[in-house]
Amino acid sequence: MSKMQSIDHDRLYTDLQYRYDYVSGFIGFTKEDQDLIHKSGSVVASLVPTIVDAVYDKLFNYDITWSHFAEDQDGLNTAATHDVQQVAMGSEVITFRKTMLTKYLKKLVSSEWNLSYLKYLDWVGHIHTTTPLKKSSINVEYIHINALMGYVAAVVIGALQKCTEWDDDTRDNIVNAYNKFFWVQNDLFSRYYVKERVLTDKEKEAVKREKEEQANAVRKELRSESTLNAVVGVAAGLVLGVVGAKYLR
Repeated sequence: MSKMQSIDHDRLYTDLQYRYDYVSGFIGFTKEDQDLIHKSGSVVASLVPTIVDAVYDKLFNYDITWSHFAEDQDGLNTAATHDVQQVAMGSEVITFRKTMLTKYLKKLVSSEWNLSYLKYLDWVGHIHTTTPLKKSSINVEYIHINALMGYVAAVVIGALQKCTEWDDDTRDNIVNAYNKFFWVQNDLFSRYYVKERVLTDKEKEAVKREKEEQANAVRKELRSESTLNAVVGVAAGLVLGVVGAKYLR
C-alpha cells in the first residue's frame, strides 16, 4: 500500500497546476497517456472534420443548445441574431465555432503538455461561463456542457475503436488515454460551475488577473494565425473528412 499523500484543500481552488496534478494523478492520467494521444495524431487528424460535423449536428438537434449561437460570441464581431431560427448550419457563427473546435482537437494531439497548454484547457472551460473578462455574456449551463463532453468523448472514442492502424493493445491504451483526458477536461469545466469554496477577496483578485492573462494569450494566438492557414485548413478538412467518414459510419 502506497503512502497517504497530504493535499492542500485551498490550493485545489486557487492553483491550476496543483489542481491538475491532483485530478490527473487520481485518475491516473500520465505522461505515457499524453504520449499515446500524440501518437494518435496522424489518425485523429483525418477524423477531425467528421467529428466536428457530428458534434454540431447533435447541437442542432435541440433548440436549447443551438440557442447559444444566437447570442454574441467572444472573438466574433458579427452581430447576434438573438433568434435561434435564424442561425443556419452554414452561418458565419457556426463556421467560427467549428473552427474553434477544430483548433481544440488539433491542439490536443500536438501541443506540449505544459502550464501554457493547461491554461488553454482551463480557458476553454472558463469561456463558457458568464464572466466580465470576455465580450459576450453567454453562460452555457453545466447540464449542456456535461452532456456535450459525454457526446464528444463517445464520438472520438468510438472512432478510435474502429481504427485498424494499431495493434489491439496499442488501440486499447490510446482509447483509455483519451477517456482519462476527457475527465480531466470535464473537471476544468466543472470548476467554474460547482461552487465548493468561497474565495477571499485577495484570491478573487489573483484569479481575475490570471484569467485576464489567459484570455489575452489565447486571443493573441488566435489572431496570429493567417488567413492563408485558414484556407489551407478548410481545403485539407474537405479531403480528410472523406477519409474520416469511414471511421464514423
